[in-house]
Amino acid sequence: MTMACKQKQKMQRGFTLIELIVAFGIFAILITIASGSFVRSLRIQRVSLQLMAVNDNMAITLEQMMREMRTGYNFCTNTENLSAADPSVQAQCAALDNGEIQFVTAGNVLVRYRLKNEAIQKGVGVAAWDPANPPETACDEGEFDATSGVCYRTMTADTIKVSDANFRALHNDVEVSPLYPPRIVLSFAVTSSDPLVEAFASPITIQTTVSARCGVSSCPSDS
Repeated sequence: MTMACKQKQKMQRGFTLIELIVAFGIFAILITIASGSFVRSLRIQRVSLQLMAVNDNMAITLEQMMREMRTGYNFCTNTENLSAADPSVQAQCAALDNGEIQFVTAGNVLVRYRLKNEAIQKGVGVAAWDPANPPETACDEGEFDATSGVCYRTMTADTIKVSDANFRALHNDVEVSPLYPPRIVLSFAVTSSDPLVEAFASPITIQTTVSARCGVSSCPSDS
């Protein structure tokens, strides 16, 4: 039998079991790698979209907060009080929780911002609040604090998780620092409430500073 005939017979025998197993194993490995890359790309896209939504929602929330703070006065936290304010205002400031700030808007409305239940809440003081004789419906919606007469409403979306909030009121006391307008530092650590995003991405730190347009002679409280 010639060499050509032997080679032809060998080719006609087909693949052995070992060869089939090896070929199938290589094919399975390639499919697994391709599938894993595809699934990972989908997860990355989902995380990116969720983080973009978080950024957009926080941008809207910050814009609303900054708009009010630019024309506000009597900024205070539980660690940065006001020596020139009324004793009642000083008592309110001292009673604030950590991660909470209080001020008065240009319309003389008491406003608070705080972190609670991993969300940013805005509190508005109820006019003519009397703890001894509270109104029947002090707060139509949201959470009402009967001690201070403040109605809190959540500002951030349910898809956002705020893990940390820090408010600092610099130059807020006109008796101590009369040459500078108040500056409020806002710092937040935010992420998505999606468990996949929490597992893949660390919280985003957002920080900004607001300079209030309220000097020593232009504050509504000075007139």
